[in-house]
Amino acid sequence: MKFNYEDIFLTGSSGWLGKQVIDSLINNDPDVLVLEKTDKLNINCFMHESEDASFLKKYDNHTSIFKGNLKRDEDIKNFLYKAEDSLLIHTAGVIHPKKIEEFYEVNLESTKKLVEEAERKNIKKIIVISSNSPLGCNESNSELFDESSQYNPYMNYGKSKEKMEIYLKEKINSGLDITILRPPWFYGSNMPERQMRFYQMIINGRFPIIGDGTNVRSQANVKNITQAILLASIKEISKGKIYWIADKENLNMNEIINVIKTVFEQEFSIKTKKNLPKIPFFVGQIFEYLDRNLQSMKIYSQAIHVLSEMNKNIACDISLAIKELDYDPKVNLYKGTAEAYQQHLDGKS
Repeated sequence: MKFNYEDIFLTGSSGWLGKQVIDSLINNDPDVLVLEKTDKLNINCFMHESEDASFLKKYDNHTSIFKGNLKRDEDIKNFLYKAEDSLLIHTAGVIHPKKIEEFYEVNLESTKKLVEEAERKNIKKIIVISSNSPLGCNESNSELFDESSQYNPYMNYGKSKEKMEIYLKEKINSGLDITILRPPWFYGSNMPERQMRFYQMIINGRFPIIGDGTNVRSQANVKNITQAILLASIKEISKGKIYWIADKENLNMNEIINVIKTVFEQEFSIKTKKNLPKIPFFVGQIFEYLDRNLQSMKIYSQAIHVLSEMNKNIACDISLAIKELDYDPKVNLYKGTAEAYQQHLDGKS
């Protein structure tokens, strides 16, 4: 498949998804998308000034590093030094902040500044990573979100992404070529430490099942999300569209846990605890109540927020992306978990 961009501007370059985008753009991965690219391909990687850029050394011939802060107008202007005929992939965002205000400062205001500067520089295409959170939770485990579903944001993260999407729709209506992608729960290569803690809790039998575990959760391997990003950058039909992006199969929490346990036992000979603690459904509602009240007081607790979602149905239908983008997610939970943990082991050795 032909990929005609020479200059790509990528935010969130050192993040979970950003690293996968860089690797997949430079190294044709059959699990993502094989591209016919120009030899002049250059990925301009925006990183926070505090972040380590050493992982980019192996990509020296095709990457340029820009360190700064997306909250600063001057840094955005300097990063987008040119944009004509170029592609902007905006993956940066705040999920677990120190302060509630950061949701809006980064997810909304920084996105506005970035898009407006890209527009001034005559950008060709913008792809923005959103979330399932602007839509909230499904009413049952048989209902799936699609592109016609209405906004019902979950907490401040969801509200910040909803406001971001509404702003982007206004820019789309003005003629700017923007595609919004909504991936749910990430997993896969380049995982942050919090994902490893999640796996360790399952291995040690400490991860709680809140309710009966039949609540459905869509997941999205970072390779599958990257495939959608690349397809959206190529396919003209993606202009002005929103797409749900996830793995092919939606699983409930019991199934997710069982797949992960099977991976560790069969692929790595790590014995996992048979039974996980079962917590009544209403306890999840208590965590949601606590989360809402803490956030209303401008306090954010990552642990309480995560636990507040553990009894919820958050699942989507990817039919439109399959139909219009030829999206074909190739990595499932078993394979993606095995790859991520093997990478973790290789990094430790």
